[in-house]
Amino acid sequence: MKRKDDINKSIEKIKKNLKDSPKESLKLAVKVSGQISLIEDDAERAKLYYDLGISYHQLSEFLKANSLFKQALKIFELLGDKTNIIKCYYYVGDTFMRTNSFDEAIKYLTLSFNASSTLDDKKFHTNSALNLGRAYDEVGNYEKSLETLFYLLNESKKEDNTRNIIAALTNIGNNFNSVGLYDRAIKYHQKALEISETYDDQILLASVFLNIGLTHTSTKDYDLSYQYYQKALTIFKKENHKKFIAYSLNNIGEIYIIQKKYESALTYFLQAEQYIDKSDKYSWSPILCNLGEVYFYIGKFDTALSYIDQAIELVEELNVKTIKLNTFKVANEIYFKLDDFAKAYKYQKKYFEIKESILNIETARKIANVQMQKIDNLFIEDNADKKFDFPEIIGRSKIMNDVFSMINMVAEHNVNVMITGPTGSGKELVAKAIHRKYKKNSPFVAINCSAIPEHLLESELFGYAKGAFTGADKNKKGKIEMANNGTLFLDEIGDMPLSLQSKMLRVIQERTVTPVGSTKPVPVSIRIISATHRDLQEMIDNSEFREDLFYRLNVIKIEIPALKERKIDIPPLVNHFIGKYNKKFSKKIKTVSADALNYLLSLPWQGNIRELENEIEKAVLLCGQDTLHIELFVAAAHKTETASIDEFPIDWSDYKLFKTKMGDDLDLKYVNKLLNVSDQDIPKACELGKLNKSQIYRILKKKISE
Repeated sequence: MKRKDDINKSIEKIKKNLKDSPKESLKLAVKVSGQISLIEDDAERAKLYYDLGISYHQLSEFLKANSLFKQALKIFELLGDKTNIIKCYYYVGDTFMRTNSFDEAIKYLTLSFNASSTLDDKKFHTNSALNLGRAYDEVGNYEKSLETLFYLLNESKKEDNTRNIIAALTNIGNNFNSVGLYDRAIKYHQKALEISETYDDQILLASVFLNIGLTHTSTKDYDLSYQYYQKALTIFKKENHKKFIAYSLNNIGEIYIIQKKYESALTYFLQAEQYIDKSDKYSWSPILCNLGEVYFYIGKFDTALSYIDQAIELVEELNVKTIKLNTFKVANEIYFKLDDFAKAYKYQKKYFEIKESILNIETARKIANVQMQKIDNLFIEDNADKKFDFPEIIGRSKIMNDVFSMINMVAEHNVNVMITGPTGSGKELVAKAIHRKYKKNSPFVAINCSAIPEHLLESELFGYAKGAFTGADKNKKGKIEMANNGTLFLDEIGDMPLSLQSKMLRVIQERTVTPVGSTKPVPVSIRIISATHRDLQEMIDNSEFREDLFYRLNVIKIEIPALKERKIDIPPLVNHFIGKYNKKFSKKIKTVSADALNYLLSLPWQGNIRELENEIEKAVLLCGQDTLHIELFVAAAHKTETASIDEFPIDWSDYKLFKTKMGDDLDLKYVNKLLNVSDQDIPKACELGKLNKSQIYRILKKKISE
């Protein structure tokens, strides 16, 4: 009992001296940690591990804190102490966050987030949501990050929790900054700023200033960035918050390094050194690295070496990839300049090893496949006035604006793009939009892999040499060669035979194409945009699609939503198609009635935009007024079902004849309508319907012969 009381007193002493004597607190914490295991009572031992973990956490000794929280968690789980289990989940996740172990952080924070939803005290629930959103952002899972942060925002609004509202808005802004959507980032940062300026927490206000500064640094607006950092610095100095004073000074110094104003940068880094608690290794190591870098740039190599060696020692101990990356880069440059090529090579090798390991995250951040369809109900934004240069793609929904943003982001990069989405959703329109923004006047060559028989697809794609097979009386270029210096659009790539997939992979790898029957490869420079409505991952699992080809084609993925997921786009689509078919049929239809529009909004649209367009085309053709009424659509949608369901024959052969007859009846009505609107003038009817005379005669003749 005495030992437990002594440990408790020591922990209280640690807490008391944290601010003024952190080194003494750390020494005492090390001493105490070795004594806890001697406590026999499980509950008391777990509580002591937890309390000491909190102390280490406040001392920024996150690895040690993590270990103690895990020891406490193990005991609390055996005891079934739900509340303390949740607390340990949170702090284990939090310490993983602070040591940049984001995958592990997500694991524990998810447990904390889910389990804490039932607690009366919502602190751990909201804190878990906040950190979980940050962790998802760090690993490039922006959809989950935003989903979690908008959940936090909505819950905080319900509870009128101003602090969490500001935190949610700030981190949503940081998320958009991560993916390069800087306008949105600034928008949410400004919302956070408006609220925090009226909220009585100066440290929180200064943190908002810091984050706005970071976004302006990303946009290279260094003057604005500097102003916000200075605002933050002023508050942190007033509040004597030394850690964030150092952080603000370091950020300003980094701006000056970017601008190559090395003497100014050095001034700020040296000030940061004076304020930082050097026992806080995670905060101290970047400043060490920056000092080494700036001394290197101003030619003081010995001093640079001193700082960079300290930085290397720290980052090796911390093992945080992002911090190690810049440190090894600077170390390589310094040692190379000092002609120590062995060490220069050593750190160059380490740099590239880390660079390669985080390349996927960097790529995700630069090109940002921001898929936010699942959080439309959480994130509502008025995009009606948002302008994109894609007149052929109709959409004002949040989902489609994100598709437009993706097109803008990927178009200028020569990377292969995979467009997924259901049949009829407009995948080829998106492909053409990407092409036009990339190389407007270069060839765009499309081929539908499902529409061409397998034995012809190879020669269509690769071309053929004279004499390659019977009928090949001359050389013929394939679609791949025709797309040289432009874009090749492979529609329904999931239907490409396996035998051709390997050849397509070789084209991508070698940048050459060999026509059928030839041995001479032809060099090609193409951007490949693929499209499919199929689940290629499932096909890979079933050995129906090559995994290596999939990864070559799926560098960037753009997912087109089904029409039922963006019904807000139906009214503008209807207006667009009315205008299109007014021209085709020489009509003057002005609008669609309210009941007709409501009916269209209620339909599932399995065929997506293509189905909607077909319905509007038929309605415009059959309409004799200036408004499309509901009867035109109900009749079209239910004609076969309501008019003939009782007449369906039982015998299959009879049914096939019946189905053919129904189709012929519809064709005849269509031709009769064309003749009526053209005053029985067949050439005019052909012009209106974009038909030739033989098609009209064939339909009329077939009916007469019956």
